Amino acid sequence: MDKNKAIISYLNNCTEIATNPLFFNYADVKDNTKQLVTTSVDKALEPEYLDGSILKRYTFTIIDFRSVIYQALVADQTAYPNENVENMMDVQSIIDWIETQNKSRIFPNFGSDCIVEKIEALTDTPTLNGVDSNNVAKYSISIAVTYLDTSGRIWG
Repeated sequence: MDKNKAIISYLNNCTEIATNPLFFNYADVKDNTKQLVTTSVDKALEPEYLDGSILKRYTFTIIDFRSVIYQALVADQTAYPNENVENMMDVQSIIDWIETQNKSRIFPNFGSDCIVEKIEALTDTPTLNGVDSNNVAKYSISIAVTYLDTSGRIWG
């Protein structure tokens, strides 16, 4: 099973991702464009178990590009919402979706030789990596999928 394709298919169930362009390992820096960047695929977390299975982790980062504006914060956010704050909340919704999927045990399909144990965002909030000269902010969310690879099992 191609884990990259499994992750892409899985992420397209998230409304915030499915309604915006998602690119793999490359993206144009444009408002609402998202990029999936592989970090490590099939990183063994522990030595092989006695039965030959191995606990592994697939780690990736979602980069979300958002236009930002020069807008000071005001006390009454309900009457005068701040676009930058609202954009951050939209990016946060991806983390919230991942958390909900994990609690519901809805995981990417890594195939019959893998038992996914959890999917989790590695931070509680998106990381702001900077703003470019065109006023586009770059937010990142690192996510890990922990799974048991049973393909090398010695017994059933």
